[in-house]
Amino acid sequence: MQKKIKVTHIITAIGFGGAETMLYRLLQSVDRDLYEVDVICLTEMDVYGELIQQQLNMNVYICDLRSNFLRSFLMCFKVCKNSDIIQTWMYHSNLLGYLISRVRRKKLIWGIHHSNLDKKENKWTTILIAKLCARLSKKVDIIISCGPKVKEIHEEIGYDSHQHKVIVNGINTDLFKPSVKRQYYFEHFNVENRHILLHVGRWDPLKDYKNLIASLQLLRLERQDFYMFLVGLEIDANNSELLQMIKDAHLEDVIFLLGGRDDISQLMSAADLFVLSSSGEGLPNVLVEALASGTCCITTDVGDCKYLVREFGETVTAKDAHALAQAINKALNYSSKQYAEKAKLGREHVLANFNIKQVIEQYQSLYPMVLPKSYSK
Repeated sequence: MQKKIKVTHIITAIGFGGAETMLYRLLQSVDRDLYEVDVICLTEMDVYGELIQQQLNMNVYICDLRSNFLRSFLMCFKVCKNSDIIQTWMYHSNLLGYLISRVRRKKLIWGIHHSNLDKKENKWTTILIAKLCARLSKKVDIIISCGPKVKEIHEEIGYDSHQHKVIVNGINTDLFKPSVKRQYYFEHFNVENRHILLHVGRWDPLKDYKNLIASLQLLRLERQDFYMFLVGLEIDANNSELLQMIKDAHLEDVIFLLGGRDDISQLMSAADLFVLSSSGEGLPNVLVEALASGTCCITTDVGDCKYLVREFGETVTAKDAHALAQAINKALNYSSKQYAEKAKLGREHVLANFNIKQVIEQYQSLYPMVLPKSYSK
């Protein structure tokens, strides 16, 4: 009888970020007959941590490195004692996983879900750790980047190309699928018959809400037939900075702040356009979800956004509000035939390349690769 492979995942946070979402989806579908799984989080318990613990019945260890580094490190070290593979997600956990794997002599798989290393938009510690990891990368068994551009960017700063693979973020394409445009918004938000723009993302400098609001202000000079719905953690009426941006742009009557939601799939499929204004991304789950939902996308050209959206929407330079406004306006002027064709091709692109089942198979195929062939009971 084959022994179960014990995989310990280490992740910096388990909130609503892209890496966290992908980890949760992986754990939802992992073969429990073949793999025993633990999760270590380097910050506090958050939404996905609770779901992993309560719904999936997996151990989640909180090792808050910010409170007591030495004690937390020793706890992580202890949890990994019987691991066969340590799989890490994001820079801080990559570095910690490296240190533990070297001492424990465990196999190590890194995950990279970031592309922007601009000093102005990242903490200096994040950049330092990312570059330190580049120096250590030759001794890592496998490195996984979430998209081809992410892989390219990291190899340019010194990450080893040997055993560096691309595994994209996958989604449930049965959950994210086309539906009647605008109907869900009419039923739930009592809005007029205008174009519905949607943005989903957490409150983070790299999401560049300043650029998004500025583009909508410019778009308003051209047309008034739209609403913008903003969804995500801290994207609500308690966010005074965001509220001030909206007020200064005189957009209070067209922007809806919905905060965190559990009806993202319905919002995605009923929107006319999905808009991403980021100055930095890896491979955004939200773009994959929007395309699968038959919704055309407008995005900045960061990370692997262009690889995702291609000709199924519009891609513009980051931090250029005029270009973003023009792209949104152009997409709103698509003929019904143009829109239908782009939406159809976008969903087909996701079905062919981002189906969660295919992605899970790619992850699980890596585990036997890094272990000895004789690994058995």
